[in-house]
Amino acid sequence: MLTFNLSKKWYEKIRSGEKTIEYREVKPYWTKRLNGFNGMIKDEAFIEKLKKGESCNLRCILRLGYTKRHMTARIKQIYVLQSGKDTDLAIDGQVYAIQLSEIREVEVDE
Repeated sequence: MLTFNLSKKWYEKIRSGEKTIEYREVKPYWTKRLNGFNGMIKDEAFIEKLKKGESCNLRCILRLGYTKRHMTARIKQIYVLQSGKDTDLAIDGQVYAIQLSEIREVEVDE
């Protein structure tokens, strides 16, 4: 299962429902992780498929940093934005927009 480690700020925004899209910069690291996780075709073809906004319907873990505290969610869709300037990342480059749904916090013993 794909895991996203989040800072407290973003974890709390997702938990409250204020944030439903997680952003990651389009770089070989994330392309490889998302590609391997999703079983899609490699690199360029993978990015082209995501640009079309094809549905994923996959599960993931949203972890508060490197603690035991986490949520589960369904990845409804992954698509590529040409500019991340208007996202949490605020970068001038392509970003993966990972649309989340069915977000549930998991009770853990600390």
